[in-house]
Amino acid sequence: MRLITVLILTTHIALAQFTYTFHHQVPVIIDNDTLQMPWAGGLNTAQFNTIDLNGDGIDDLALFDRMANRVITFLNVENFWQYAPEYEVFFPEETAGFMLLRDYDLDGRKDLFTKDVQGVKVFRNITEPGQPPHWQQLFFYTGFPGPKSPVVLTKGFSGKINLQLQADDMPALLDVDGDGDLDVLNVKFVGSSTIEFHKNFSMERYGIPDSLDFERMTQTWGDVEECQCGIFAFGEPCNTGGRLKHAGGKSLLALDLNNDNALDILYSEAECSRVYQLTNTGTTENPSFSSVNSFPSTTPITILQYPSVYHEDVDFDGRKDLIASPSLFVREFLQTDFKRSTWFYKNTGTDQQPEFSFQKRGFLQDQMIDVGDNAVPAFFDADADGDLDMFVGNFVNGTRASIYYFNNTGSRTNPVFELITENVLDLASMGFTNIKPQFADMNGDAKMDLVFTASNSFGTNTNLYYMANLSSVGLDFQNQPIKSLSFPILSSENILVTDVNNDFLPDLLVGRRDGSIQYWRNTGTASTPSFTLADNAYLGLGPSILRQNLAMATGDLNGDGLPDLILGDQNGRLTIISDFKNVASASGAVSNIIYNPFDETFTNQNMGGRIWPVIANLFNTTKPAIVVGNTLGGMHILKHDESVALPEAPQITIYPNPVTKDVSPIVNISIDRPAIAYVLSTTGQEVGEPLLLHGQQVYQFRVDTLSAGMYIMRFIVQGKSYARRFIVH
Repeated sequence: MRLITVLILTTHIALAQFTYTFHHQVPVIIDNDTLQMPWAGGLNTAQFNTIDLNGDGIDDLALFDRMANRVITFLNVENFWQYAPEYEVFFPEETAGFMLLRDYDLDGRKDLFTKDVQGVKVFRNITEPGQPPHWQQLFFYTGFPGPKSPVVLTKGFSGKINLQLQADDMPALLDVDGDGDLDVLNVKFVGSSTIEFHKNFSMERYGIPDSLDFERMTQTWGDVEECQCGIFAFGEPCNTGGRLKHAGGKSLLALDLNNDNALDILYSEAECSRVYQLTNTGTTENPSFSSVNSFPSTTPITILQYPSVYHEDVDFDGRKDLIASPSLFVREFLQTDFKRSTWFYKNTGTDQQPEFSFQKRGFLQDQMIDVGDNAVPAFFDADADGDLDMFVGNFVNGTRASIYYFNNTGSRTNPVFELITENVLDLASMGFTNIKPQFADMNGDAKMDLVFTASNSFGTNTNLYYMANLSSVGLDFQNQPIKSLSFPILSSENILVTDVNNDFLPDLLVGRRDGSIQYWRNTGTASTPSFTLADNAYLGLGPSILRQNLAMATGDLNGDGLPDLILGDQNGRLTIISDFKNVASASGAVSNIIYNPFDETFTNQNMGGRIWPVIANLFNTTKPAIVVGNTLGGMHILKHDESVALPEAPQITIYPNPVTKDVSPIVNISIDRPAIAYVLSTTGQEVGEPLLLHGQQVYQFRVDTLSAGMYIMRFIVQGKSYARRFIVH
C-alpha cells in the first residue's frame, strides 16, 4: 500500500511541474485596434457550424480547420464570439476531412458527420444538460452476419455499400425531399462528376427520423455534370476527350436561393477559385439545371484555391449568412491568402429569400493574431526597455516570407503587444519563404543574434542563417549581412540552437522529417561554429511516423534551475522532457499538461496542427509561459498555473564556492532572469569571454585555465550591475 501511495504521489509531483492553462488576457494592438481574441490561434481552411456548446439555448460556433485537423470552438457571449478552447477536447478524435453538424434525429442536439477513409462516420450527440459535448459513434447494419459497419451505408445496385466520397469531397446533408429526415447529395465517387441522391427512408419505414437508412435513388440528380472548372454539361455527358474525371475534390451546398421551393446548388471544386450557382428550374423532386453563374453575382467568391461555402447565422441577427473558406489540406500556391481566408457574406434578405452581401475577408481572423500560415514565434527585448518583445515568422507575407515585430508597450509583468511592422529588416525582399526565427549568440560576442531557417520560393534549398547583433542590450543590425551557416535541411524540418553539452558553444538539435531528433555538436569555436553529427537519435528519439518534423525549445519550465526540452509535433501537441541534459532518454516525458475545467483533468490537445513552441517569461514569474505558434498562422499562450512573481532583485547562485580546479574545475551559475556575465580579476581585468545567460537554468563555467585566487562575476541585468565573488583553489 505504501508503494502505491508513493507512486501516485510521485506521478502527481511530476505532473504538477508542468501544468498550464490557456491565457487569453494579453492585449494585442494592430492598426490602433485592440483585438478581441488575439490568442485564438488563427484560421486557414475553416468549416463553419453552429451548435449550443454550453447549454444556454443560444447557438455557439464549432469550426473545423482541415489544414490543422482541428476543432475550434467559440461561445456566443452577448452577441460577441469568444474563443473557448476548453470545449475542443470533447469533440471526437476521429474527426477528419470535414465536420458537418446536423440534427438528424431531431432531438434538438446537433450530431456530427465526418470523413473516414471508408466513407462517412456519424457521432450522435448525447450531451446531458449542464455538461460539455458528448458523442456516441453510430454503427450500421450491413444485412449480413458479423460486425456492423463503422461508416454510413447506402443501398446501391447490388445491396448495401459504403456511401463513399473522395478524400477532399464535401457532401450536402439536408432534408432533400421534405419528408422530415436527413438525406445526402454528393458528387459521384468515381467516373463522371454527376450528383448522387441518397434518400433516407427513416420516416417511410419507422415513422420517426432517428435512423440513417439510405438508398441511392440516382447518380444523375438534376441531369447535370461538371466537365471542368466552371464548365458544366446539362442533359448530356461532358466531351472529356478521355480525361480522367473527378480527379479533385468537389463541394456541394444545397439551399433554396430564390424562394421557389426547389433546391439550388452551390458547387465548387479543387481546381477552381470560384463557387458556381446551379439554379434549379424544376422542382426538388424533379430537379432541372440548365445554366451556371459565378456566385454571388456581386463580389463573387474568389479564393485560391478550392472554396467551400457554409450557411450559418454568424452575426447574431437570426438570418443565416454565407461564409466561404478554402478546403485545402496543404498550401498549394504562394498566392493563397491564408491571412484573410474566411469570406463573410451577410444575409440582408430572409432565410426564405436570401440576399448575400459581401462584408469582409478575414472574418474572425481580423480579431486574432493571424500571419497567414506557419506562425513561428521568438521573444527578445529588442528595445532594451526591460520587457520581452515578440517576433513571428511566417510562410509567406504576400508571396514572400517575413518576420512580424510586436513591441511590448506594457511591462515585464503585464505585457501588451503592438504590431510595429510586418516586415522586419525587409526580409520579404530577399525572396525567402517559410522563415522560422530564434535568438542565439552565433559569433561568440555575448550578443543575441537573429537566427533563422528559410527556404527559397520553391520550398527547396532550406538553410540556417543569422544576422549579427551589434548591441549587448537590445537589437542593432545596422549594415549587417545575412550569413549562411551552411547547414541545409528540408523545408518542413526544424532547428533549435542551444548549448547541449555545457561548453558555452551553440550546438544544434534538428527535428527531422522522419520523426527523429539529431544532435549536432559544435566542434568549431565561439566565433566560427562548425557542426558534427554526435547523435542520430537524441534521447532515443529515432524515426517514427507518430512524430514528424519536431519543433523544439529549451528553458527552465518548472523553476528547478535545470533546462527542460519542449517538443511540438505535426498533430499540434506538446511534450516536455524534464532536465533533458541529464536524462538518457525521453521515456519520462510529460504530454498531458493543459488543464480542462470541465472534468478537472490535464489533456494534450491539438493547438493548431504543426506547431512551434517557445518559452518566454512574459509575466516575470518563477515559471515561464509557453507560447505556441501554429500552421494556421495564429498563437496561443499557456501560463503555468502555479507560478508566482519573481522578486525585484535577481536571485544569483554560484557553487561550489570555493572551487578546487584540480578536483572538479566546474562552477555552476544560476540566475533567475536573462543576463550577461563577465569574469573579472580583483584588479578589474576581464578574464575570458563574456557569458550569455538565458536565465532560470544552471550554467557551467570551467575554471581550469584560471590561476588560484579570488574573482568577481559581474552580471548585467536590464542595464543594472550585480556582482558575486568566488574563489579558485
